[in-house]
Amino acid sequence: MENNKDNQEYPIPDLSYLRDMTDGDEESLKEVIAIFLDEAPRLMKLMKDSAGSGDHDSLKFSTHKLITQLTYVGITSVIPDVKLINTGSSKMSDLKERVDRIAEVVEHSMTYLRTLI
Repeated sequence: MENNKDNQEYPIPDLSYLRDMTDGDEESLKEVIAIFLDEAPRLMKLMKDSAGSGDHDSLKFSTHKLITQLTYVGITSVIPDVKLINTGSSKMSDLKERVDRIAEVVEHSMTYLRTLI
């Protein structure tokens, strides 16, 4: 795990699922990572904006898409929180904090994934 300036640990994305899915083909692996890097910022923005405005339908849409993509690229540490938001965001008192944490982990992971392509 790597640490940020506040000494928070970030897990490195586990690419084993993606490697299995692509049969170890490095070009295919890089292509999936590139697609994720292209789409994730839009989904993360939609998730943040939806959480901020209380638009739970858009939040459900963005988190549903994120669960799949995060699974592919091995950013699994935040998936439980993303699933929780997907199924019950309207009842969460800590929604903003969870969304912020997810965004922080995904941003850090994206920085790592960029080094692979």
